[in-house]
Amino acid sequence: MSENPLLPAAYDVIWSGVVVLLVVLLIWAMVSIARSGLDPRVRLVWAMIVLLLPVVGPICWLIARPQKSDTSLS
Repeated sequence: MSENPLLPAAYDVIWSGVVVLLVVLLIWAMVSIARSGLDPRVRLVWAMIVLLLPVVGPICWLIARPQKSDTSLS
């Protein structure tokens, strides 16, 4: 059975995309945490969660982050 020379290249492209996506997600979460109006200690805890749990941390922040309320509609 011969090996497909394109398969390793496809894996490299996929994994490179995953790494880029992960870095973008981490940067977005850290910027969002820094811009939030939370207490500095709470921001530090969230930053540690995001950095120590690189996939789960930003997803948790996305779910639990304080939402901006738009009071101009009332």
